[in-house]
Amino acid sequence: MAKAISVLGSASDVGKSLVTAGICRLLKDSGYDVAPFKSQNMANQAGVTPEGHEMPRAQILQAKACGLDPHVDMGPVLMKPVSPTGAQIIVLGKAVGQREAKDYFKDTSELAAIAMGALDRLSAKHQVIVMEGAGSPVELNLWSRDYVNLRPARHANAAIILVVDIHKGGVYAQAKGTLDLLPAEDRARVMGLVVNRFKGDLALFEEGIPLMEEVCGTPVLAVLPHLDHGLDEEDRPIRIPVDQKPEAGRFHVGALLSPRVSNTEDLHPLLSEPDIQLTWITDPKLALEQDLLILPGSKATIGDLAHHASTGMAQAVRDAHAKGTWVLGICGGYQMLGRELIDEAGSEGGPNTWEGLGMLPTRTIFRSEKLTTESRFQSAWPEAGHPLTGYEIHQGRTEAQGEGEALAQGAQADAGWRSGHAVGSYLHGLLAEDAWRAAFLNQVRQSRGLALQPMRASDPLEIRIQRWAEHLQRHLRPGAWEKILQVVGPR
Repeated sequence: MAKAISVLGSASDVGKSLVTAGICRLLKDSGYDVAPFKSQNMANQAGVTPEGHEMPRAQILQAKACGLDPHVDMGPVLMKPVSPTGAQIIVLGKAVGQREAKDYFKDTSELAAIAMGALDRLSAKHQVIVMEGAGSPVELNLWSRDYVNLRPARHANAAIILVVDIHKGGVYAQAKGTLDLLPAEDRARVMGLVVNRFKGDLALFEEGIPLMEEVCGTPVLAVLPHLDHGLDEEDRPIRIPVDQKPEAGRFHVGALLSPRVSNTEDLHPLLSEPDIQLTWITDPKLALEQDLLILPGSKATIGDLAHHASTGMAQAVRDAHAKGTWVLGICGGYQMLGRELIDEAGSEGGPNTWEGLGMLPTRTIFRSEKLTTESRFQSAWPEAGHPLTGYEIHQGRTEAQGEGEALAQGAQADAGWRSGHAVGSYLHGLLAEDAWRAAFLNQVRQSRGLALQPMRASDPLEIRIQRWAEHLQRHLRPGAWEKILQVVGPR
């Protein structure tokens, strides 16, 4: 089997995914054939492989860090929450149904066997596996059912790196508590700690490093300062301000934040536009102050639309649109913009039928079969001939029932539709197409009396990955990289 490193964490959202991606890139740059792995992921941030299979975006990012096409063996089990206690289960890229948590945790042996089989296949193909854990590895009540942390690490005889988040506070307790609760066989494989998200003067923590090593009996491999990396994080939407008040003279773009919002990487290209002020919106009053409102994807479209209705956000969006604000919906957000949503199959985890926002003359019918595919189109609006590439993940099928025009040549509402100053599309990655984004945003600017802007290149994912890996490399402690190379062996 391949050599393996397991990146575990003291808790959820301490930075395991990105530390894993950074190590993957540094090993790839050093000439190793390296692949990522995570047995099971709970997140609504998903993407599509070249074969048309659905998998977690965190492992897609890590695959790209390795210079590989993503494959479902890298993230064999994906749970996409549709309610506080229920989730859709994706196994090896295909949806197999929905389960309540109490039913899922009764017996995880079948899914564990599938995950370990995926790990074995990766290990047979690659020289090094860098695997990621989930949450904390020392949730003692879950040990018998947990196949994400210690079980794969043992299966691959992986060296363990523990990530702790100093920004959360209590970093010594995070580290020592986790290490002390590890079984002896696992504690013996811990090679070191990564202290993540340090803010302030690093020199102030220099005396804390030997103290941590003494208390924990484990080397500190790195202390990573906070970095606005712009990369996907599996446990949270893209990091932009929430309910930020509009600044005078800016192009105001507000994205609606909902309980099951998904695929928020779609918003990242807007950060390359210097005149745009981008914020999440939860306060309906702020909707009226935006030039462009964006409804991102959703794992439970009807459920999130019901949320927007109950909070007053749905009516606020209608009011803003009536007064000239542009509205863009992507995937689930596109479905919300139509007149009616019908979910007789019960795939969305909400009511069976729901009135849409009514800004597009469309109707969406949800089916039991999910469409997962990479897609390529040529634009028809706002300018013809721009390439549009990305991916689609949706169970709804949308049809136009009135005025407007298709976004793509040779396609109907299944790709996207525009009517007046409302626009919707199923294509994740639409805004990453620089020429299309420039043409669309200038349509909005012109109608809102804002100065037109030239096309700007968005920050490519490859550059963001490399920037993060170099950040990690710069902050490795003396001898840390050599310890990692001792684990993975010669090239």
